[in-house]
Amino acid sequence: MPRGIRPVAAIAEAKKFAERMGYRWQENTDNPDLAYDLHIFKPDSDRLVKVRQTRYRIDPDTIYEDLIPDTLREVRALPFPPWIIREVWLRTRHERTWRRLIVHDLAVGELEWWGPDGYTNPHAR
Repeated sequence: MPRGIRPVAAIAEAKKFAERMGYRWQENTDNPDLAYDLHIFKPDSDRLVKVRQTRYRIDPDTIYEDLIPDTLREVRALPFPPWIIREVWLRTRHERTWRRLIVHDLAVGELEWWGPDGYTNPHAR
């Protein structure tokens, strides 16, 4: 079960971010017990997105499994088919860019560049 206050302003900005990449979105308002905020989709992609905001700067050597373990556990436990990609969109309060994390069963990967979405991660090494 998701904990804490939903980052309403960050979710609103995430919707705009998704639209700039060509996605349509549907907000999770029907079942707040499910650990995702947005269902984003376009003809060649279908994803569930959990929006997270942290207070502090994210170190380049951060291990996301240590930084947001509860969020990752909740996203992995979502009762959706495995072919639907799960992402966590993460940023700090002072950053204006998103870090897109792809959540797999055993690992978390940070998108550095994704051509179909026109996404470039300015934090990628």
